[in-house]
Amino acid sequence: MTGAASGIGLGIARALVARGARVALADWDGDKVTAAAAELGAAGGSVVAIELDVSAEDHWADAADRAEAALGPVSILVNNAGVISAAPLTETTFESWRRHFTVNVDGQFLGTSVFLPRFLERGGRAHILNTASMGGLMPVPGVGAYSASKFASVGLSLALREELRDTGVRVSVLCPGTVSTGMTAAEATSEHPAGANADRVGEQVVEAMEAGCFVIPTHPDFEPNVTKLHREIEQALRDTDDRHGPDPSVQLMLGGVDPVDRML
Repeated sequence: MTGAASGIGLGIARALVARGARVALADWDGDKVTAAAAELGAAGGSVVAIELDVSAEDHWADAADRAEAALGPVSILVNNAGVISAAPLTETTFESWRRHFTVNVDGQFLGTSVFLPRFLERGGRAHILNTASMGGLMPVPGVGAYSASKFASVGLSLALREELRDTGVRVSVLCPGTVSTGMTAAEATSEHPAGANADRVGEQVVEAMEAGCFVIPTHPDFEPNVTKLHREIEQALRDTDDRHGPDPSVQLMLGGVDPVDRML
């Protein structure tokens, strides 16, 4: 589990440990993830701490090997690490843009690339959870780089689900609203609370994974915003005709045929 030293990641870890799971906590902050592992270990959990920069491709295989050497075969991958910074797109530097995608998207792809082959080779049941955001289902002004990267996380999760439908590997995408973390708690006021409790979110996530849910939102209050966007897309499709010529791939997809395989 990445981004496991605090916040949602630690909340999910606590919920998994409470169910008897053995958990590898990975985070770029070695001191904090060691402290988190000590906390869960003192509570009776079987855990190991691993310092990991999720954007470093050459670190992933070693981290996976260390986790499995300590705890046995991994069957749940939680790609939770993420970064966010506030800036309108007109003031976003390319360095900041790349940082959001390197951590929020590349990290999830790299984790999946390392663990998914192991899941498939072993067979049986496994689960991949990617943490996206409500900002991956609707536009959020002021954090454009973050929102764009979370849309990519949702897209990655959607593609994974389709590609893994005939396997024992399930996919979920967590789309939280505001969740109380160290940063949000420090800025909280009576008028603007810190957000959802991270431990309660962790419990919700584990319950949803057990139930086989794909999209896992934390705040139903966002439904009007998300629905508005989807209605706009649906209306645009209804207002468009095939004046440019039909798309044969649509009929293939409706018939259960992968159009990419047909073209290759």
